[in-house]
Amino acid sequence: MRDGFLIQTLPFFTGALAFLPGCSSSSNNDPTETTETPTTSVSATDPSTSTTDEPTTTTSPTSPTSSSETLTTAVDTTDTGDLECGAGTCGSPADAGWFGPAVYARVTPGAALPSCTPEYPDAGPTLLDGFQDPGPAACECSCELTQAPNCNPNFRGTTDLIGNYCGYNSVAVTPACTNLSFVRAQVSAYGYGAGVCEETESEEIPPIPWNATIRTCRVPENALSCSDGGVCLPAQPEGFEDNWCMYKQGDHECPAGPYGNKSIFWSGAEDTRGCSNCTCGTSGTSCSDTQVEIYDLPNCEGAPSTTITAGGACMMVTGQSFAGSSASASCPVTTMAEPVGSVAPMGEFTFCCAE
Repeated sequence: MRDGFLIQTLPFFTGALAFLPGCSSSSNNDPTETTETPTTSVSATDPSTSTTDEPTTTTSPTSPTSSSETLTTAVDTTDTGDLECGAGTCGSPADAGWFGPAVYARVTPGAALPSCTPEYPDAGPTLLDGFQDPGPAACECSCELTQAPNCNPNFRGTTDLIGNYCGYNSVAVTPACTNLSFVRAQVSAYGYGAGVCEETESEEIPPIPWNATIRTCRVPENALSCSDGGVCLPAQPEGFEDNWCMYKQGDHECPAGPYGNKSIFWSGAEDTRGCSNCTCGTSGTSCSDTQVEIYDLPNCEGAPSTTITAGGACMMVTGQSFAGSSASASCPVTTMAEPVGSVAPMGEFTFCCAE
């Protein structure tokens, strides 16, 4: 074999020898074969491990023919001047360390990805283009009273005007009205103190809007070689960009040559967005906040004449009834949840395409 041609010897009845051009093959290993949906990480084979099959020379005899018969090659040679390439276009092979030649399709979000065709059967990486920052996480935080203060408030009242004490008998304080006549009263409350608060957190991570998904397909490993050392490139399949490219993982400058138009595509995004912790304070109500409303009339009729707070001394106060009026417990948010982290594209691939 010389200068990309395969020498085939064909016997003739006349004893003369005829020579036909042959085809050599080349192969590239893709650094990564990915699934339809990219992930936030990328793993790829080192492009330097790609191999190229060495061309081989074979000699096969043909059946004897008459001298009037015309010899033909095994490849269709229409639409091209290269007898070895057939109907395809003779293009430059990919540079060392690059993969291709390849074609790619740009698919808008929600549209189906085209399949690789028999002319371009080797699927390359499925990538993304047009990263848009979706913004930070949306964070919410609230605190709720899950256990109210257990104070067991009690009321002591007496009708004895002599002395400065309110008696020894106590009545439990409730929101319901209690009828009791007194001229001196006192309220006490003992228990577990403040209530229990529990935080409730929520976070929403906005999805990442990409402009397009990129489907990559390469020429077959046994692609024919042109007589000038190029590669036979079939026409681009329907739905693919009208161009040929070579690609390599990482961000690289395009080598000098026909593939000089650079584009960067991505395998996914690194997303660390989230929310910080939310914390709650103690309940705003303690046993000392217990209050009792005093009424001048039985059955708590009319407006309360005064209010007594738990923990005070026995005092002069006249009434015919009372009812508990503890302040409503509340749980303050002491540390609000805030957005943290960021999102950025990752796993870049350089595509160098024909101008």
